[in-house]
Amino acid sequence: MALELKNTSLKELAKLYDYISMCTHCGNCKYGYEWGKTANFAAMLCVQGDKFHFDSYRGSRGKSAIAKGLLSNKLQWSDAVAHVLFTCTGCGACQQMCETDIKPYILRMFEALRSEAWKQNVAIPEGIKKWSSTIGVNRNPYLEKHENRLDWLPSSIRSSLPKKAEYIYFAGCTASYRQKNVALATVKLLQKLKVDFTVSEDEWCCASPLLRTGQYDLAKEFVEHNKELPEKYGASGFITTCAGCYRTLSRDYKMDPPEGYTDKFGKMENVKVIHTIQLIEEMLNKGEIEFTGSFNNTVTYHDPCHLGRHAEVYEAPRNVLKAIPGVNLVEMYRNRKFSFCCGAGGGVRGGFADYSLETSAKRVREAESTGASVLTSTCPFCWRNLTDAIEMIKSPLKMVDIVEIIEPIVKRK
Repeated sequence: MALELKNTSLKELAKLYDYISMCTHCGNCKYGYEWGKTANFAAMLCVQGDKFHFDSYRGSRGKSAIAKGLLSNKLQWSDAVAHVLFTCTGCGACQQMCETDIKPYILRMFEALRSEAWKQNVAIPEGIKKWSSTIGVNRNPYLEKHENRLDWLPSSIRSSLPKKAEYIYFAGCTASYRQKNVALATVKLLQKLKVDFTVSEDEWCCASPLLRTGQYDLAKEFVEHNKELPEKYGASGFITTCAGCYRTLSRDYKMDPPEGYTDKFGKMENVKVIHTIQLIEEMLNKGEIEFTGSFNNTVTYHDPCHLGRHAEVYEAPRNVLKAIPGVNLVEMYRNRKFSFCCGAGGGVRGGFADYSLETSAKRVREAESTGASVLTSTCPFCWRNLTDAIEMIKSPLKMVDIVEIIEPIVKRK
């Protein structure tokens, strides 16, 4: 029976009515699978399904069923519905595996569902509500003061940066307020590589936390503010360290639906967005980087969901790692488009900390099984969650961002 639209008050969801109707409930979204001539792959990729087991939590099928029920008035809003919606990390594994026409709209559907949930009398996670209530003033989801955003940047470096530059280094909230080591290593690396860049004194959150949790009205001001930064600094683009910032700036700011949100916020045009790992790979390919040392360790790489499945940047970090003298790169069983989420995304780290860390611990155990001594990634948010899990389970692994690996041992030719 075809889905009948009865509840037209759910405006964000109703816009996706035709696409939601396309879900056939085949169940392919619950797992990762691939068949080949020499090897087969099959594994649980949905961290939410792996935790809660019930079908409503597994993959996009469960959320699609909820959307259908709400739109047809056969399901009512409840705390149980909100729990299903907000325990999803938005990793995109289900979208990766979908084989029907709803595929490109799945993540947009998740965020539209959350947007509608805010309007209902249901249990939004307290951790999300807490940072949401202050982000309009603090301009970050960490309850930190906006005027302290650049405290990670030594005054000697800050004073040396130009007022105008080709690029703005967009550090992001996590690197600015928590993983300051990643932000500082990035600036030092960019200086070593003689990149023409500066750092904005008025960077705001990229709005990823707001968009991922369905807070469209709040997000609008942030997008409009950050879109004006390149013109203010005479820059042609942004360089990001954070996978979430990269996905948001390069897709949500620049791409039409369902990939982006230009329908709500307009399009950021003529602005290049590049992740640091892409910049390093490009310079390596041009022969512009010279190594002055080595990193003699067996390393395994974790694909951040926002950089990997969301933006399809898989090979750049691996190519950089393979170019570093002394690095022995080994892969986890679940990697690239089949990567297992670190558990931090989609507001889950703030809303359900224990579940988030439990998920991250599963990923750390998988990394341990490779025999690596170092776990690396290209996202400070993944860095934080994986590091916390390493400490929680007393893993012998060391967590290091690729920028932290490469910065001490390179120079510009």
